[in-house]
Amino acid sequence: GKPPAAHRLARSQDTLMSNVDLESAKGASSNDDTRGKLSTMLKARIQDLKPFREELQCRKHSSKEKLAEKIPEVIFTGELVHGEGFRGTQLGVACSWHFVWDDPWTLLEGNFRGQTQLAASTDCNAPWNHPLDIHFAARSPLGWPKLVMQVQELDEHGCSHVAGYGFCHLPVTPGSSELTVCCWRPTGSVRDEISAYFLGNTSKLTSYDIISAKAAWANRCRLVTIPTGKVILNLNVILRNFEGNIDMLQHSRAPPV
Repeated sequence: GKPPAAHRLARSQDTLMSNVDLESAKGASSNDDTRGKLSTMLKARIQDLKPFREELQCRKHSSKEKLAEKIPEVIFTGELVHGEGFRGTQLGVACSWHFVWDDPWTLLEGNFRGQTQLAASTDCNAPWNHPLDIHFAARSPLGWPKLVMQVQELDEHGCSHVAGYGFCHLPVTPGSSELTVCCWRPTGSVRDEISAYFLGNTSKLTSYDIISAKAAWANRCRLVTIPTGKVILNLNVILRNFEGNIDMLQHSRAPPV
């Protein structure tokens, strides 16, 4: 007799599923073949474009190098050697410093501010040997960098107060130079000076602009100051790409300290 309806339904389902699996396998095989062909074509295309990419990268790199070669650069290295003549040398003296420059200059690398360790000595010299290292790009000799310093000293009670201010123009000629920066501090009234002598509350500036800014020469004449000591530093100057851009050695001179 004929198989039951349930058996016929199961057989038809099995046949349908086998047909679906066969079609899926054929589709997967065709997809794999298509992907393989596309991958081979893409690899060949990438290999064809590789020389052009390498040439483009070389051109970009060479253009950047040529652009960098045209920019004048100045490197300052050296050290704050020691401070001498400050009243608190036997108890401890430290120097905080920072570089200032104008718009034609751009800082490329290095620390533009810092502070030495606290140094004490039985003689009049407080050794620091604090390193300086900074790298600039320059579009003009105008606004040549300056180094501004503030010296702090300790008193018998361990309190820190201002011992002096000073600044110097950095050398413009390549090579090594030894600079001596004379420091000063503002004085107040007689009462202020008596307080400074017994309590260490010395007068201090509210802004560094009066030390070395463009308006300093007009404003500092109003101050009453006293000399306090000197800071000795050694600096090395390296000039790069100045030939054909800025003839610094012949047409520029640093103003006096």
